[in-house]
Amino acid sequence: MAMGRAHLLPLVLLAACGKQTIEVATKESVSDYRHGALVAAVDTYVKAGRTPDAFAQLAHTALELRPKMDRYVGEEAERKLIVLALEPVRSVAAKSRAEQIDALALTVWPLLLAPPIAADQIMVQRDPKADELMPKQGETTAVYLERLCGGPLAGDCKDVVPEYQGLVVGALATRRAMERVRNAVASCLPCSSEHGWHEAVHGWEAQDQLVNLWIHDVERRADPANWPIAGTAAEVIADLPEAEIDAVGEVMIGGQRYAGTDRVAALKDLRGEHDAIAMHLRPELTLAQVKALLADAKASGATKIAVVARTPAYPWQRKVYWLSDAGTTRAGLRLTDTLQMLLHTVDHVAGPGAIARVD
Repeated sequence: MAMGRAHLLPLVLLAACGKQTIEVATKESVSDYRHGALVAAVDTYVKAGRTPDAFAQLAHTALELRPKMDRYVGEEAERKLIVLALEPVRSVAAKSRAEQIDALALTVWPLLLAPPIAADQIMVQRDPKADELMPKQGETTAVYLERLCGGPLAGDCKDVVPEYQGLVVGALATRRAMERVRNAVASCLPCSSEHGWHEAVHGWEAQDQLVNLWIHDVERRADPANWPIAGTAAEVIADLPEAEIDAVGEVMIGGQRYAGTDRVAALKDLRGEHDAIAMHLRPELTLAQVKALLADAKASGATKIAVVARTPAYPWQRKVYWLSDAGTTRAGLRLTDTLQMLLHTVDHVAGPGAIARVD
């Protein structure tokens, strides 16, 4: 009987504390560890049309809520956000790669690149570099990508020239999203009977398969070694129409290849109203090969060509040297010497803006 009274004692004391005490106790007992706020943020995202910008706001809200999440809310946040990120990625799939990068780099990719969302734990220290993956105030897409590849993602894209960084970072974000959604769904026992979660996994796997069709070619083409090294005579200029010359001498413009006599017509169309064109030439080309390309450029109406080169260290800044068959700077080299040797010689005998003669 004494034991029964002992059990009743807390209830009597609680009733005696009055209304205020009951309210405080109730508030503590129904604490949802920010689950309600998470659900509300997801609803706001859905109502906003599941756009990349709406996802950026959802991700920002979820990361703000994380410090007060418990394990289960943290797992739910991770699972839901990775799944919900798929729709904004799909929404821009029909656009050009440049447009996709502009739409996703500052909105969706930061969350995908970051560590998985999880409740804070006393014995587990959060990765101090995780915050570096988030865009800074006022950063443009180009500045953000350059900072990532020179910092927290250096191991993945520091050896990638700026023009290709968006493609490489986007591929990395897709790969990480696929891995995270697999882990998130696999660790959720109730998800095994819900078809929608597995559809999301298949969706991210499909995105990763599409990326694998082109990413290896992009990584090969993005290697700074594909360009001559820029020295003291190279200069930064405004954009010019640019053509790439591949290993077999074909002219590549806008993904199309032109060989033989078609090269002159393609360069003429590329040049438009400009009197000069830029060419991406490999550094090991012989001067005999360069001379033949100069002849094609001259036949297209161009009076000189700008050879694209790269500074020797990250971020591999794009610079140019000027070449012509009537230039005033003579290097005194043989036609069997390489383009890189010519440009290195120009660095010693001339300054920026000099037009090297190839004859």
